[in-house]
Formats: sequence, structure tokens, C-alpha cells
Amino acid sequence: MKEDPEIGCVAAGQLCLDDKDPPTAAVAAALAQALCRLAHLDPRLSAAKPAGQMFASFILVTCFWSVAAIFLLVDARALTWAVMTLALCLSAFRLRACCVPEPRISFSPGEDTGGTEPVWTILVALYQEAGSVASLLNALDNLDWPKEKLDLVFACEADDSETLAALHLRRHANPFRIITIPNGGPRTKPKALQTAQPFCRGRYLTVYDAEDIPSPGQLREAWQAFRHGPASLAVVQAPLVIWNEQESWISRQFALDYAIWFRLILPALARISRFLPLGGTSNHFDITYLRGAGGWDPYNVTEDADLGARLDRLGLTATMIQSSTYEEGAPTFTGWVRQRGRWIQGHIQTVSVHVRTPWRLTQQLGGRGLMAFFPGITAGPLNAAILFVSILLALSQMFAGASDYVFSWALMMGLSQAFVGIMAVRRDGRNTLWVACLAFPLWQACQVPALFRAIWRIYLSPSIWDKIKHSAEARSHRPFPAIGQHAMSEPQTWIGQQL
Repeated sequence: MKEDPEIGCVAAGQLCLDDKDPPTAAVAAALAQALCRLAHLDPRLSAAKPAGQMFASFILVTCFWSVAAIFLLVDARALTWAVMTLALCLSAFRLRACCVPEPRISFSPGEDTGGTEPVWTILVALYQEAGSVASLLNALDNLDWPKEKLDLVFACEADDSETLAALHLRRHANPFRIITIPNGGPRTKPKALQTAQPFCRGRYLTVYDAEDIPSPGQLREAWQAFRHGPASLAVVQAPLVIWNEQESWISRQFALDYAIWFRLILPALARISRFLPLGGTSNHFDITYLRGAGGWDPYNVTEDADLGARLDRLGLTATMIQSSTYEEGAPTFTGWVRQRGRWIQGHIQTVSVHVRTPWRLTQQLGGRGLMAFFPGITAGPLNAAILFVSILLALSQMFAGASDYVFSWALMMGLSQAFVGIMAVRRDGRNTLWVACLAFPLWQACQVPALFRAIWRIYLSPSIWDKIKHSAEARSHRPFPAIGQHAMSEPQTWIGQQL
């Protein structure tokens, strides 16, 4: 699958080797190809044909059954034991993840590379992010990589005049290219990435978000992972760290949730198999493998997790590094519900797409891969659904006068979640998150409205991207100083380096 890494960017069959933005006709041709490329490779792996309605219907039927158990006295013992068993399996996996060490990659910052660094593309999809452009460019400018070998590409919607204007104002200080995405198809981040991908020149490609602040040495650590990793290594995931955990209760719980995911769950999945449900940012790709897998699915709203599954199905490998990216957590409940609802929706889509061919999926992933795939992809929707159904079942058992074992089970689940949070905080290193562990079961309950928002989207608008506001726009109640973005909580040893 390897190809010449220095061929430049290709659009509509032509080479583009200068620093100018590609012409409108070339971008339009790339958009047309982006919308159908994955469907041409294998239509069963594309969410262009809406996916997830069966899974969503199953969740709804289970919820209605639970409600009927309360008000109509329907026998729900079989459902109770099924939910308890599933919850115990997920809890057992999370507890097992506490015993898996974090990945350690030998990296020497002073290593003499002799100017052999390859061209590296940074690809960022921006939409209504004019207020984040300056801080993003400053963060990218701090990356430890030769500037002449850094290919900065921004994908922006054609009607987003404010973001385009903000980018043009900074072009004198930061050389980069802008891919102006014309109207057409779903307005999603993966559509923008997939349209811009043919114009990327790098041997490797990294995806960042508008609010990201990557550690300066992250590209070098990712390159080290590729150089010393297996030949099948297709993608390296950097952990994400929420920097504004002290802003609100929601952002603090969000930070704990990220610590659990990136410090416990993902390292455990990487140890089990080749599969990682990628985060939507700080993915570092071997661009040859990325293109060979068909790129991103423009119709899937968690294109990252879906792409991770497709790479694994091709026999390719994913791994973790330590160098973090600092990211802003949603400071309000409304913003968080929109974001978490999109994640749950996308995970339902991803599971449904890949189980369209269950026998082929089993052959390609193998037993260990399946053990990683289902906990990694279904954890979001299942956690929310299990919690909601558990509350209803506990109420039905209470009305029936036989609630002892249900409440004991619920207490055990809550304690296990708090313990997993404590283990994640130990790795994360921020003392401000200890209290959040006690409220983590309540945080899980907050996912219930996000679950029903996701199911509503699955039925009515499966490819609509819920846009989340960042920076000052996300804080209608009070301003949050921009300088706080760099004032991380002490100590800062959780990122694996001293800053």
C-alpha cells in the first residue's frame, strides 16, 4: 500500500505543488469524490445509507419495557438480569483497564535527526471559529518541527465569511493554504476533511480542532512512534486533556471523563488488539494508509471511531503516545448535551455500519478485535441506556416490594465507577479532580438526555453535525479569560513531561 510520499497534493487528477490555494474547480471535483469515495470502495461501510435505526429502536423498546414494568406491572425480571449482566461486563472491563499500564515510547528530545524530518501536514476543519483562529495559529507555530516541512491546511465552508476573513488576516505571519469547501452534501467535519485530504502534501497527516493546544513535541513523538513501530502502524493517537476543569461542574466532570478514556480505556484497548476508537483530534496518520482505507466517512458524525474500525479491519495498527493536546471542555450543560449526543449518535451509526457484515467483521477483527470493538464503540450509548433502564427497573422493583438486590447492584455499580475515576485521577495528576470522582455516577445520569437527543437525530437527521461553540461564544453567563488556556492545573506531570 506504500506510495511515493513526496508526490505533492493531487486534486482532480492534477499535481499542486505551489503554496497557492487550490482553484475552485479542483475543490468542487474533490468534494464530489469525497461524498462517494467510501461508498464506491464498499457501500456497506458507508453511513450514506442511514445506519443506526435498528439499534436505536432496540434501545427505545427496552426503555418502554422498563416503563411498562412500573406502570403496568409487566414482569421485567428477565430484562433486569440482562441489564445487570451487561452492566457488570462493562464495569469489569473498566476495572480491568485500571490494571493496564500507559504506553511508554522511548523518545529522546535531543536526538539528532540530521534534517531527515518528512513533510508533515496539519489539517484543521473550521466552521464558525473566527474567535479561535489566532490562538490556534499560535499553538501550531509552537510545534517543534521545521517550518519549511510543515504543511498547514485549513478547510472552511464557503459561506463562513468570518472564519475565512480571520484566516486571511493572519496569512502574512503564518504560511498556510485554505481549502474553501463549496455547498453540497452534509455539512460535517468529515466531509471537510475528506474534501481537503487530496490536497495534503505530507508523508504524515495530523488532524487538530480549532480549540486545540498540542504539546510542542507532539509531532516528534508521533514520528518516533512511526519510525520504531511496526510497518502496519497506520495511526497514532495523542491523549486529550481538558484544561478548563475548574470553570464549572460540567467541565470538571468532562475532564474526569477524558482522563478515564485516554488514561485507562484506550491504553487497555491498544493492549487487547490493534483497534482504537480514535478521538476526533490529535490523530497522526500515515497518509498512505489513510487514503487506502478510504479516508473519512462524510455521513458519519463520529468519523474518527469509524475510521479506527476500518483501519483495524484492514489489518492495520493503532497506538497511543504520551504527548497531550489541551482541549476546551464544554462549560455548560446545554453545550455538553449537544456534544455528547453527537458522540452517542455517531457510535450508534458506527456499530450499525460495521455489523452489516457480521461474519466478515468477525473474520477481519478476530476474537481480540471484537473484545476491543464492542466495549470501545458501544460504551457511550450503552452506559447511558443502561443507567436510564436501571433507574426505571429499580423503581419497578421498589413498587413490587423486591428492591433489595436491585439497589445493592446499583450501589455496586456506582462504587465501581467512582473507583475507576480515582484510578484515572492518579494517572492524570490533578488534585482538582478528586472530588469529581464522587459525583461521577451523577455525571453518568446526565447522559440520559444526550441519549434521547442522539436517538432523535438517528431517526430524523442522521448526518446533521451538532456544532459546539468554543471560547467566549460558549460562555453566555460570564467571560472566561483567554489567558487561562495556558494556565493548566498544577502539577503538570500528568502529560508525561515538565512544561
